[in-house]
Amino acid sequence: MSWKFIKRGKRFLTRPFTLLIIPPKGAQTKSWKMSLWLVACSCLALVSFVFFCAWSCYSAWKAHNDRQELAKLRQINQQYQEELLSLHQQAVEAENYLQEVRLLDQRVRKMTGMNDRGDKSSRSGSTSTVPRPSSRSGSSLEPSIVDQQFSRINSEAVQARETLQLLEKDLKEYYAYLAALPDHWPVRGRVTSGFGMRSNPFSGRGSEFHNGVDFGVSYGAPVEAAGDGVVTFTGYLSGFGHTVVISHGYGYKSSYCHLSRSLVRPGERVTKGQKIALAGSSGRSTGPHLHFIIEKDGKEIDPLTVLK
Repeated sequence: MSWKFIKRGKRFLTRPFTLLIIPPKGAQTKSWKMSLWLVACSCLALVSFVFFCAWSCYSAWKAHNDRQELAKLRQINQQYQEELLSLHQQAVEAENYLQEVRLLDQRVRKMTGMNDRGDKSSRSGSTSTVPRPSSRSGSSLEPSIVDQQFSRINSEAVQARETLQLLEKDLKEYYAYLAALPDHWPVRGRVTSGFGMRSNPFSGRGSEFHNGVDFGVSYGAPVEAAGDGVVTFTGYLSGFGHTVVISHGYGYKSSYCHLSRSLVRPGERVTKGQKIALAGSSGRSTGPHLHFIIEKDGKEIDPLTVLK
């Protein structure tokens, strides 16, 4: 049975086929005879050739696209590296700028004398303990490095802002201290009697303690506040006559005695150089003058050590 099937298949494959080519306009017809297996092989070869050509074209097209995509990726990577390098340089410049801000803060504190006053100036001297990243020419920067840089810069910027805010607060306090410091001469006149022991100006015999400084001025001469403060007393005191007392804060208090008239009231806030009274000769006095007293932390001190 199987042998007959093989013989039939062989006869089928060897059966001749005629291929006719009929040209136009009555030209001679051409024919070719070939067996079925040759036709099948030719068709298979043709299909294989077409498939090979198609595959070759597809492979060439894909390789060309891959090369273009690779070139684009390389270009993007190059731009990316350049942007990272630019960001890295900006981060370094920002760190340098923040360092300059810290140094400026220290210089301002030193110039204003706040360091000597102990106004917590050490808080401005903090510097970053994180090592500064070095620029590595010729090697690619990692995004994590630049990200760490900017994270550190952001942290230092916040610290710099807080430092400057503290500096602003300290400067306001410092200038408030300078404004309140009773170092302004209350009158324009010469010193007629200094602070400390002196001979009795009334009897000329013996000595007495003089708790302030006397300025020789004409009657009715303007008397000015030695510093910013609040008037705590205006009135008549035995021995001192008409008196104005100003509390300046920071432990300072100034008194203006032997006045002819007061121009301020208790509770009134005054500024340095503001006219507060008129000179006179009230109380225990030998003539028109201003008796000026400065107290520091409740203790009378020589006003000439405070006045400019």
